[in-house]
Amino acid sequence: MLKARSLAAVGLMATLMVGGSQAMGGIIRADRSDSQYLNLAQDSKYQAVGQFTWSDTQYNYFASGTLISSPGNLWVLTAAHVLDTAASRSFILGGTSYSVAQSVVYPSWTGNLNAGYDIALAKLSIAPSGITPATLYTGSSEAGKVATFVGYGMTGTGLTGATTFDSLKRAGQNTLDVLYRTGSATRMLGTDFDNPSGTSNVYGSSTALNLEYLTSFGDSGGGAFIDVAGVTYLAGVTSWGADYNSNGLDDDYGDIGGYTRVSSFASWINSTISAGTGGGGGGGGGGKGGGKPHDLTSEIPEPSSVAVLMLGMAFVARRRQRGA
Repeated sequence: MLKARSLAAVGLMATLMVGGSQAMGGIIRADRSDSQYLNLAQDSKYQAVGQFTWSDTQYNYFASGTLISSPGNLWVLTAAHVLDTAASRSFILGGTSYSVAQSVVYPSWTGNLNAGYDIALAKLSIAPSGITPATLYTGSSEAGKVATFVGYGMTGTGLTGATTFDSLKRAGQNTLDVLYRTGSATRMLGTDFDNPSGTSNVYGSSTALNLEYLTSFGDSGGGAFIDVAGVTYLAGVTSWGADYNSNGLDDDYGDIGGYTRVSSFASWINSTISAGTGGGGGGGGGGKGGGKPHDLTSEIPEPSSVAVLMLGMAFVARRRQRGA
């Protein structure tokens, strides 16, 4: 597994290679019951989050995505590094597998996770039935709000980091502490994973939420939801994570996560869906980010620069061998 051991390293997409072929979701507080996170994921507000699967001759791949409100309810919002290869994909939602008829990657995506263009759309061949799609957030007040993150990534605790597969959907919460700025644009939202002991804080308050949580490998493309005036909105798309504390553990206390800001791309999402088709962006070499990272400026609560190695969180498992 590729790990972020330097704060000024070339951006990479991390892949995890293991003997199994299942995926799970999210890193939880070590002092909380896993059932609380499993139960939250079953809330009807998050039923639109499903799992992408695809394969090549060597690997099985897993990631996440969210069915969004659109004409015919055929479109799924996800990360660009989930869809930027030519391989065909399936999207599993509500226990049913749907084929992906079309993939549209944001045109400025080049594979560089630091640039903040990690967003894409998948059009399903038929509309899922019995699923309420998510509504996009188009405002500008995400910072400081508590978000609920939902997906099918690795699991573990804040003490162990990502360790376990169990093929279950999880959800947890974290505060959207920062807006990351690249140039003059703010295309990414950021969180840190606070230790309940009050240590390991990076951004904002050091007090951990009751269901404090950090996304992990396989959560790529999953949703970050916020509640505004009693309505639940999709505000972010899981993009990357970083071993900010440089301790060699992925997604433990003191690490951070980055999420593509939906409101920054609402016009592109709507125009792409209205057109029914769209031009894909650069392939990005299968999602492997390249180039020197930008300086990411934390605008909230106060300006400070941080350059980090970002790990794309698609999950890769070795294909099971027959008879193994």
